[in-house]
Amino acid sequence: MIVLDAGLRANKVHDDYLAGRNWQKRAAVEATGFGFGTVGGLAVGAAAVKGGTALGIAMLATPVGWVIIIGAAVTVGVLAAKVGDGLGQGAAGCLYEKSSTVNWF
Repeated sequence: MIVLDAGLRANKVHDDYLAGRNWQKRAAVEATGFGFGTVGGLAVGAAAVKGGTALGIAMLATPVGWVIIIGAAVTVGVLAAKVGDGLGQGAAGCLYEKSSTVNWF
């Protein structure tokens, strides 16, 4: 899923480049969103797996228990990744706009 996400984001940047839009801003926003989303999703997914294993060995001893733990970890991880992506993209867009108005030299 991470590779697919990176490819889709790169495609958005390339589309903006071909259309003559501000592809540098799109690249900054997409890269930041990707980083925040990946870190958030992996961290929360790992915590969900740890929490599931804390429920007990009996839960892990059955195939149904594994399905529940893996399903919960994936679901919570995806939701956290979406939130992290939104926060990262919002912050990057805001900072990009502010830095564009600064006279650096």
